[in-house]
Amino acid sequence: MRDPERVPPPPAMSSARQSRAPLHAIYLVLAALVFAAMALATKVAAARLPGPQIAFVRFLIGLGACAIARTRVRMQARNKVGLLMRGAFGGAAVLCFFLGIAHLPVGIATLLNYTAPVFTAVYAALFLGEAITPTTLGALGLTTVGVVMVMLGTAPAGSFVLGRWQLVGVLSAMLSGAAVATIREVRKTDGSWEIFAAFCAAGAAICVVPAVRDWVAPTPREWLVLTVVGLTSVVGQLLMTYALRYVRAAVGGIIAQLTPVTSLALGWAIFGDRIGGLALAGAVLTLVGVSVGGYLAAGRQADPVED
Repeated sequence: MRDPERVPPPPAMSSARQSRAPLHAIYLVLAALVFAAMALATKVAAARLPGPQIAFVRFLIGLGACAIARTRVRMQARNKVGLLMRGAFGGAAVLCFFLGIAHLPVGIATLLNYTAPVFTAVYAALFLGEAITPTTLGALGLTTVGVVMVMLGTAPAGSFVLGRWQLVGVLSAMLSGAAVATIREVRKTDGSWEIFAAFCAAGAAICVVPAVRDWVAPTPREWLVLTVVGLTSVVGQLLMTYALRYVRAAVGGIIAQLTPVTSLALGWAIFGDRIGGLALAGAVLTLVGVSVGGYLAAGRQADPVED
C-alpha cells in the first residue's frame, strides 16, 4: 500500500495551497512570536530553576501532547536510527539553549541558537550531498562575522575572551543544525508526530540526570511558568509544522528570524537587557546572513508535512 502522505496532491489541491500561502505565512509569524514567548518564559523560570530542569519539564509536556495526538493519529517509527539521531541532536540543542538563556541576555541566547540554518546547510552539503553555492558560502561568512561580533560584544567586561556561555549558545546552534539536517533525511520515511515524539523522548532522557540531580522544588508560580514553556513549545511546533506544508521553506526560514528579533526587543523591554554597539551591529549582520543563507539554501517548494 502506498503511503498516502507521499502521494503528490492533484493540481487543483496544489493551486488551493498556493492561494492559501499568505494566510499560512501568518501562522509562521505566530509561530515565531510563540517561540519568542517560550524563550521569555524560560528566562523567567531560569531566575531560580536550573536549565536542565526547565528543559526536562518542557520535554515531558511535549510527550504528553504526543500521547494525546496518538489517540487520533496513527504513529509508526520506520527509520529508528535516524529518529534516535534527530532526538539526540535536538534534545542536546535544547539543553544548551536553555543553559544559554539562563546565563545570557535572552535575545543574545536566542540569536545564537537561531544561526542553526547555517550549520544545517553545511551538514546537508557534507553528509546528504546537497549543493552549497558560492553565494551561500558568502552568506555563511556574513553570519560568522556577525556571530563573532555578538560574542565579542557580550564578552565579560574588559576582556576579549569569548565567554563559555556564548560558546554554549553557538553549540546549541550547531546541534540544532545537525538535528534539522537529520530531519531532512528522516522525513522521507517518518511523519512529523513520530519525529516530534523522538525529539521529546530523547530530550527527556538527556536532561533527566542533571534535572533530578540539581532539582529545585518549583513554587506554584514557577510551575505555571514551566507549563507556559512547555505549552508554547508545543503550540509553536504545531503552527510551524502546519504552515510549512503550504509555505516555501525559504519564506519559513526568513520569517523564523522574527523570533530572535522579538526576543531581543522583549529582553530590552522586560529584563532591561542592554546590548552594546558591537553586539547590536553583529546581531543585525547575523540576521541578514541567516535570512539570505536560508533563502538561497531552501528549495523552491516546501516539504510536504501532514496535519
